[in-house]
Amino acid sequence: MTLIGAILKKAQSKESVSRRYSSPPPEIKEDVIIKKKKKLLVHKFAHVKPAVDSSPPRYTPALMLRSLPVYHRQLLHTYQENIRLLMAIKRMHFLRGKVDCWRKEPPHTATEQYYKNRMHFLKQVQNENENMYWRIVNSKARVASTASLRKHWRRNRCQILHRAQAPFVLFPPVPQQIVEDAAFAPPAGVKRPRVFLSLRIRNGAVLGDLTAELFTDVCPRTCELFLALLNGDGLGHGYVGTCFFRKVPNLYWSGGDVIHNSGYGCYAQRGRLMPIGAENYHFPHSMPGLLSMRVSSDDEVCGIFNITFKPLPQFDLRNVVFGRIIRPCKTYEAIRELGSPLSTRPIVEMTAARHRVDGRWVYGQPNTKI
Repeated sequence: MTLIGAILKKAQSKESVSRRYSSPPPEIKEDVIIKKKKKLLVHKFAHVKPAVDSSPPRYTPALMLRSLPVYHRQLLHTYQENIRLLMAIKRMHFLRGKVDCWRKEPPHTATEQYYKNRMHFLKQVQNENENMYWRIVNSKARVASTASLRKHWRRNRCQILHRAQAPFVLFPPVPQQIVEDAAFAPPAGVKRPRVFLSLRIRNGAVLGDLTAELFTDVCPRTCELFLALLNGDGLGHGYVGTCFFRKVPNLYWSGGDVIHNSGYGCYAQRGRLMPIGAENYHFPHSMPGLLSMRVSSDDEVCGIFNITFKPLPQFDLRNVVFGRIIRPCKTYEAIRELGSPLSTRPIVEMTAARHRVDGRWVYGQPNTKI
């Protein structure tokens, strides 16, 4: 081997290059050297663990409540401010005042809308208070004043004295008659007579008067017999002084026995040779408050009459309806609850009777035969 060949071989070896040359010879490629350096850097710090965690932190609510000095001071300041505001609000409430905010400095942009709303509310409250004040000042008192009451009393006192000196005139209201069946209403152009019967309890109180209307246009002979006994026939027979011998509550009353006063007598009219028979059965017992004359089994009318308190169809063709009681009547309502079908007590008598004839009153004579 020649000398030149040995020198070149030595130069191409790794030891010579690493010892004698600080930079690679020109013939060595640069990308190979860069790869070697990178491999050396990576492997050099591979055993070292990182001191700072580079991963994103997890969200924990407890971290938001950490007691850092700044946050702690801000929290105490806010708490104390809220306490002061609360005490001021309660003080104004106890003093019967309205709470509102007053700010001298202009508000921030974030709270400007809230501030304007509060100011608008304040103006509205002030306007309402002003309107209420003027209404209270200008409104009149609802309670009458003493001067007006005295004025009214003087006027009323003068009217009382004036009316006390005037003659007393009573205008009783005209009661509306109760007629359940229109067949009993008087026909046009016919004026039926009315009689008044006074009732009382024997050795007791007065019950009142009954007003009866007689159907003289339908039953003239039966009405004539009733009027004759009502006035008295001159021989001592009459309804005045007789009692109702049968009283069935809420059904009917029977009376008018001028002979025995017990329901067993039969009156024969003076001057009549034949007894009076049933005139007709024109009206039925279709409503309460009717007057009917009893007809015996021999077809005789003896003056005994009934006052009904309800419709009694069982009386038809056995009694002649010749009148009705004018209702409403307090006496009629009082007597309908009295009596008992098994007892004669209380004894109710007819104490007086009257009716008008040619503009004058005719009063019945008392019965002297019983």
